[in-house]
Amino acid sequence: MNTTKPPTLILAFVLAAVAAPSVAHAGACVQLDTAHDNLTDQERSGVMTMFVQELQQQGQQVTPDNCSNGTYVVYHVRLGYSVNVVINGPQGYRQATARAIEEVPALYSQMIRSLLTGQPMNTSNMTVDRTNVTSAQAAPMRVEADSLWYVRLGYSAIASSDVSGGPAFGFGYRYELDSLGIDVSFLNFAFPSEHSTTNGTSSSASFSGSLIKLQALYFLNPIANGSFYLGGGAAWGFTAAVKEDAAGNFNELSGSGLQAELSAGYEFLRASTIRMFAQFDATLPFYTIDGLMTDATGTTTTKGGEWAPTFSLSVGLGWGRGTSRIHVVP
Repeated sequence: MNTTKPPTLILAFVLAAVAAPSVAHAGACVQLDTAHDNLTDQERSGVMTMFVQELQQQGQQVTPDNCSNGTYVVYHVRLGYSVNVVINGPQGYRQATARAIEEVPALYSQMIRSLLTGQPMNTSNMTVDRTNVTSAQAAPMRVEADSLWYVRLGYSAIASSDVSGGPAFGFGYRYELDSLGIDVSFLNFAFPSEHSTTNGTSSSASFSGSLIKLQALYFLNPIANGSFYLGGGAAWGFTAAVKEDAAGNFNELSGSGLQAELSAGYEFLRASTIRMFAQFDATLPFYTIDGLMTDATGTTTTKGGEWAPTFSLSVGLGWGRGTSRIHVVP
């Protein structure tokens, strides 16, 4: 003979046993949505007992028939090891996920507190404490980031009283989430074209660069295969600009120090472990360049206080390791 009780009968027994002392008083009712719940009958009996007890611990009277304080409708959806819990109560709707069915009672505690206090879950000490924290909150699953190295090549210009342009290159490393990224680059050099004296007898070159540069990137279309991005950060660098004095000689004005770094670009193939990007950079030094210059009278003096930002346009190629979007619970 099959003695298995129907789910509704099991729930009635649970409510009668747990809520017996308060049947005569007005209170709230509890209902299991069996149309959406996919737990076994034994699991349903256990979790609903815990749900009623948690309501009572939070000061709520529970009754199987006098529902003047409203009805809490509950159901559970198991997917693998995790259990998705949904509660529709007089105060509103809450949904949360436990990594295992053993953590469902702790989740009940947070969800009921959230409903009764009106506080969002996981954002207030009124809903989470040391007694009901789940393993997902104690050791949350992290989103794995893209990790790639890159090399870039382009054209740059140093803008002082003269503007000179030439090739630029650099190496770097990017660590990217969907919307945000960290860019660490080093050995970034720009070599604007050579200068020649007016009589063509000598030549020299300007240059600028940074030993290390750190930037934060923000991707405007984070989940697309291609996205525009903006970046900002700082670097330790140097600038040297060659200038012609009144005597027709070229002299070098130089300086080094902290630099602000601004970038704007477009990254291609973001769904791949191989990336390409086109990027515009503006290097804005917090220092000026100076050096010795000869005036028309033949007097050599120190000329300083000249600000020399660098602008560059480059294309880059990156390669590395992509994200693992699926987390498997053992």
